[in-house]
Amino acid sequence: GAGFFYIPGSDTCIKIGGRVRAEYRYLEPTSQNKLLSPARQSDATGFRARGRINVDARTATEWGTLRAFIQVDVTANTGNYLGAGRNGSGPGGDTTDVILDKAYIQWAGITAGRISSFFDFYASALNFGSGYMASLGSDNGSVNVLAYTATFGNGFSATIGFEDRSAVVRPLAGGTLAGQRMPSIVGNIRVDQGWGSAQLSGVVQQLNSVDLFNGTRVDTEYGYAIQAGVKFNLPMLAAGDALWLQAAYADGAVGRLGLGTTTAFAGLTGVAVDGAIVDASIKRTKGWGVTAALLHYWTPSVRQAVFGNYTAVDYSGRVSTAYGALDDFKIWTVGTNVIWSPVSAFDIGVEVLYQKLDPKGRVVLPTGVSKSSVDIWEARIRFQRDF
Repeated sequence: GAGFFYIPGSDTCIKIGGRVRAEYRYLEPTSQNKLLSPARQSDATGFRARGRINVDARTATEWGTLRAFIQVDVTANTGNYLGAGRNGSGPGGDTTDVILDKAYIQWAGITAGRISSFFDFYASALNFGSGYMASLGSDNGSVNVLAYTATFGNGFSATIGFEDRSAVVRPLAGGTLAGQRMPSIVGNIRVDQGWGSAQLSGVVQQLNSVDLFNGTRVDTEYGYAIQAGVKFNLPMLAAGDALWLQAAYADGAVGRLGLGTTTAFAGLTGVAVDGAIVDASIKRTKGWGVTAALLHYWTPSVRQAVFGNYTAVDYSGRVSTAYGALDDFKIWTVGTNVIWSPVSAFDIGVEVLYQKLDPKGRVVLPTGVSKSSVDIWEARIRFQRDF
C-alpha cells in the first residue's frame, strides 16, 4: 500500500512515519480568592513539544496479514501541562517523558500488546484537549490487551478480549484495592460502512479489597460499563464532514467515563471512586455521560470542530452519609477549534474549551464564600506536522 516498501531480502513491507507537535496552552488560574494561593502560584501558561515515531510492518501469510505496530511519543512539558504547575506548589518546571503509546501484533483476528481500548469509540477524535477536569467520553489512552476479532463481511465485526484494569480502575473509599485476580473483560460489536460506523461495547472489571471487617474479608464486586456510539459521514455538507454521537453508563467502572479520581479547583471538589466500603461490602458508584462532536470543512484546507460532553456521578445515600467527601457531581464541557492546513499533513490550529464543575448543593469555602459551581476556560494553539 501507499507509503510501504519491502525490507530488502524479506517478504515484509514496512512503513515509517511520525509527527512533530508544538502546542501552547492558557489555563485560567483558579482559587476561592484569585489574589491568594493557589491561583497566584499556578502557571497560567504552558508549553509542549512532542515527537512521535511509528513503525508498521506487515507480512502476507496463509492466515491473513501478520502486522506488528509500534508508536513511541517523547514529550517535553512545561508550565500548566504539568500537575505541579496547577496545585499551588509553584511553577511546574520542565519535564520530558517517553511513552510507549502503542506496541501490538495482529494476526488471524488476534490482537496482542498495547493498543486503544476496544471499549472506546469517539475517543477524543477531534478535540486538542480533554479539559482540566475530565476527558471527553471514554478516551483513556492505550491499554495492554489480548483480544480476538471476528469479521463477518459487509463491515460487521465483533471483538472479545482481556484488558489490564490498571489504567482505568479507580480507588475504593474506605479500603484498599486488592491485587488484580482477573483482567477486565471487554467486548464490542461494530459496523463500518460508507455511511459511517457504529459500535456497542461493554466491559466488566473486578473490584476487590484487602480489608477485613470483624475477621471477614469484604466480598468481591464486579463493576461494569456499557457504551453506544455512532459516526455519520456527511458528504452532502462538505467532503470530510462527520458527526459523532456517544452515550455511556457505568456502575462500578466510572473511569470508563473519562473521569480521574479527583476533580478539584477553586475550592470545589468532585471525587470519583469505583466503589465505597459500607457495612463490610462494596457499594458500586454509578455514572453516565453523553458526547457529541461535529466536524465541518469550510474549505478543503480549513476545518472546524464543535464538541461537548456531559458527565454525572451519582452516589447512594448510604455512601454519601458514610463519606462526607463523596457526593454527586456533574461536569459540563464544550469547545471548538479551527484548523488551517496550508499544505498536506501540516496543521495550524486554535482551540477554546469551557468546563463547569457542579457538585451537589452549595459548598462554603475557607474564605466564607458559598459556591454551588465553578467554571474554567482553556485555550490552545497547535502546530502539527505528520509524515
